[in-house]
Amino acid sequence: MKALYAIATSFLFLASFTVPGWAKALYVSASGADGNEGTSVSSPLETIPAAVEKAAAGDTIYLRGGTHSYSSTIALSKSGSENARIRLFAYPGEKPVLDFSSQPYAGSNRAFYLTGSYWHIKGLEICYGGDNGIKVEGNYNIIEQCVLHHNGDSGIQLGFAHETENPDGALCAFNRIINCDSYRNFDFDNRGSDADGFACKMHNGKGNLFRGCRSWENSDDGWDLYETDWPVEITDCWTWHNGDRILFDSIYIEKMGKKMSSFSGNGNGFKLGGNGTGGSSEGTHVVRNCVAFDNNFQSKKGFDQNGHKGGVIVHNCLSFGNGYNYMFEDDPNSGCVNEFKNCVSFGAKASMQYEFSPDAVLRNNSWDLADVTASEADFVSLDVALATAPRRADGGLPDNGFARLKAGSDLIDKGVDVGLPYAGAAPDLGVYEYAATEVGGSSGILSPVRVSIAESSDFQVIDISGRSTGDGHLLPAAGGFCIVPVGNGCAAVTRIIVR
Repeated sequence: MKALYAIATSFLFLASFTVPGWAKALYVSASGADGNEGTSVSSPLETIPAAVEKAAAGDTIYLRGGTHSYSSTIALSKSGSENARIRLFAYPGEKPVLDFSSQPYAGSNRAFYLTGSYWHIKGLEICYGGDNGIKVEGNYNIIEQCVLHHNGDSGIQLGFAHETENPDGALCAFNRIINCDSYRNFDFDNRGSDADGFACKMHNGKGNLFRGCRSWENSDDGWDLYETDWPVEITDCWTWHNGDRILFDSIYIEKMGKKMSSFSGNGNGFKLGGNGTGGSSEGTHVVRNCVAFDNNFQSKKGFDQNGHKGGVIVHNCLSFGNGYNYMFEDDPNSGCVNEFKNCVSFGAKASMQYEFSPDAVLRNNSWDLADVTASEADFVSLDVALATAPRRADGGLPDNGFARLKAGSDLIDKGVDVGLPYAGAAPDLGVYEYAATEVGGSSGILSPVRVSIAESSDFQVIDISGRSTGDGHLLPAAGGFCIVPVGNGCAAVTRIIVR
């Protein structure tokens, strides 16, 4: 099988922008008025709460571009249904910014408080909230292509409080956070110890996942799974440079009128558990195809067990330039496993690259193989400027060479099959398969995709859960393009690999 070097283009049918015939669209503009009907672009409402009041299951609220200023929490407490979500979307082609600068800083002053279920929030920028950018406690919600920054606690947080009871994990369950960015979040009252980029902590329910997200320069951690009760999945996510006090000294002085007496942010990349007053974290978390780098402040860990005994599955991850790249020094509880396969580590800045307990399952990682020496030279680029580059048009992570293997890298074909798609004789180590043309984004594709090819090639279709749902063979058509059918009534496709 020969890998292709051609650029692939896609026709994406964004069903999420199509309002069902039986539902209505509502429009919100900073220049609108809440006395309007809000059902036409020419007569929009002014505020999201007014639109939410009018919305029912199946309706879509379109938020026009520009700055929308709010001073109090926007509560999303009503619910849609499985086949009729309530959707809060950026108007196509426009960028709405939700600015909560005038909201008082307080633990209950979230920008958005989502206790309802079956919402789909897409394309919003949410900043300067008095606490979380979005606090999620409902079920079956999707938050997609949103940007959270400079909030007073974690950008997006799923879960409750330390002592919350969540019988059978039925509350705050089955939420999906897809292709979102979260950065520079900082909690003033605790001097940085709470504000993560993303958090699923304090008694979250079943089935929550993060896919295609980036988290950087937050005061605490990139991801925090402290006091979890159920497994959390994190796939295709990047995090870096968390816990740097210097980033927050000036804004603390500006807001509090004095210098910080101390700084308490942990500064880990992926904190995969933790125990506190609400009990010990539980659930075997799954982390795949993720990158952690330059977390070298305070606790200094790229991937951190943090005392979690419920087990972790970590496959095809890359960790470099952290204080400690992988820190999993405790054996898990009986019946659980800490498993690391096809992962890469190099360039740690503390006393050791990694630490694993005696019972950890380690297979085909860069440090396990005698004929592998991982370094920056294995990659096209590890430049932070590429990690922070704009996303693709479909919301996917930038495809600019960041964390991609170079030709000739000794990480190619050195992995073991873990059920993820691969090209070549065996899986590669790290996040991306070498020389595989990928089309798609984590939000899902439902329509045929046009792929540019120069010779006959194989293809594989991957659905939104990461499973292979089909494969086949392509022959060049007129103009060098072929159409790959996707969808077929099954789960949305996230990517197509041509090799």
